[in-house]
Formats: sequence, C-alpha cells, structure tokens
Amino acid sequence: MTSTIPSPTLKRDNGNDLVEMAWDPVTRIVGSLGIYTKIDFKQKEVVECHSTSSIFRGYSIFMKGKDPRDSHFITSRICGICGDNHATCSCYAQNMAYGV
Repeated sequence: MTSTIPSPTLKRDNGNDLVEMAWDPVTRIVGSLGIYTKIDFKQKEVVECHSTSSIFRGYSIFMKGKDPRDSHFITSRICGICGDNHATCSCYAQNMAYGV
C-alpha cells in the first residue's frame, strides 16, 4: 500500500497551527484502510479528512442503473463486520443527494 502523506504520521505545521495525522493501515478493521486528517486544534476545526482503500469490491459498478433507494440494502453486504455502518452511510448520502 502506498501512503499519500509522508512520515511521520503526526506532523505539526507551526505556520498555521495545523496538525497532520495519518492512520495507515487501520488494521483492526481492514488492512487496506488509511485515514488522513489535518486538524486546527486552536480553531477546533477539521480542515481536511479523507480515507483511502486499495480493495476493489465492484459495488460502484453494479450499482449503475439500480434504484438508488436500494443502495443501503446492497452496500450493507460489502463486508460481514460492519454492514450497519455501510447502510447508514448510504442513507446519509441519499439524504444529502435528495436534499432531505
């Protein structure tokens, strides 16, 4: 797995009080997950946060053409451990897309 943020995994940027943190890999969930953040603790603000994964399961491919309202049923089968989290995120994404 490649890392998009260079070592060390915790870096303080004193120019604008940003703290960069990287958790890669997150092995307790899945070995291919990485989480990267930039946090301004002085302003109590998350400036940037993203995740990466090198596992391709193809859900984005076979969801094409499907009714989006079925996505929480389908995406909850992505893994056997955290189906409820995938379903919840899918519902949140639908709510944002539909303006709910």
